[in-house]
Amino acid sequence: MPESDRTILFLDLTRFTNLTDVHGDEKAAEVVERFLTAVDTALTGRGRLVKTLGDGVLAGMTDPRAAIVVADEISQALHEQPAMPQLTGGISTGPVLERGDDVLGSTVNLAARLADLAPAGELRMTSGAARAAADAGWRVEPLGPVEVRGFHDPVDVFAVTLRHPVDFVTDPVCGMRLSPGPDTPTVIRRSVTHWFCSPPCAARFRATPGRYGQER
Repeated sequence: MPESDRTILFLDLTRFTNLTDVHGDEKAAEVVERFLTAVDTALTGRGRLVKTLGDGVLAGMTDPRAAIVVADEISQALHEQPAMPQLTGGISTGPVLERGDDVLGSTVNLAARLADLAPAGELRMTSGAARAAADAGWRVEPLGPVEVRGFHDPVDVFAVTLRHPVDFVTDPVCGMRLSPGPDTPTVIRRSVTHWFCSPPCAARFRATPGRYGQER
């Protein structure tokens, strides 16, 4: 298994379990297919899809800047379609073991763990990707040393926000994006208005609002 330096990009759809629970398996499968189409388009000439992991993808990239551009293009493609979740992701650069078409090692694991830490619409990344992002004009926020599950020493982590339209809201139950209109279901709680893609999501929020307040 030869070892070489690679940039690893892990992307994940937010609140996908909730989406499946509320809207059913067929809708969830449709969302994944649209996501994978966007992934294939953005990766062309910039990297390769290593594997799909349910509602997530693992890709090997040509360089850190390409990873950020790909993530942003996929996010934009999702925003251009109705009723799609937001994206989250992690980027890590370092030595990778290649076994056939698969990749293994701490660099791969770190990219996945960083994606777990990122809130909806954001990337978490290591210093190499952060420098590439800053050089390309992205706004990079240093988060300092962060405890990452499975890693003994804290990791210097950086945040980048994916660009997106300003006129959308996110259903706090299933994670779908929507542009609110006069008929959009709403719930006002503690003087804050929450919008929902459907009455079932609004009903779930009314029943247990605290369950959805902190989920990414």
